[in-house]
Amino acid sequence: MKVALLCMMLAALPVALQATTQSEEDRIVINPVNASDFEVIQGINFGAAEFWCGAATYVERRSGLSELTAVYVKRALGPSTTAPGRKGVVFSTSNAGLPAADPGRVTLTVEVVGATLKSAQARRYCRDAFTRSTK
Repeated sequence: MKVALLCMMLAALPVALQATTQSEEDRIVINPVNASDFEVIQGINFGAAEFWCGAATYVERRSGLSELTAVYVKRALGPSTTAPGRKGVVFSTSNAGLPAADPGRVTLTVEVVGATLKSAQARRYCRDAFTRSTK
């Protein structure tokens, strides 16, 4: 009986950890700018991973777009355009008007306009960003 209970608890652990990550993602402030642009607002202890996680969250979970959607840094980290007094990064699902990205370079930066990741690549940073304390 105790073994069965322990097995059930261990089986539920990944679901519990995933729910924690998702609730963290839900707390990221993301403001739409227009049909293709959105701004991820800097939170406490935000680094590049949290910004990219927010971008993936907006693209996949809030907009219902494919995980294969390319996401671009349209305006690098700086004063927010949608939340006065805060800092943010404007991302876009359109590369119109952006410098061409180096196709062989995958980077985590939010300080280079035109930096790009597929949403699925950015999604990986959610686990890194919000599970550091559980490692």
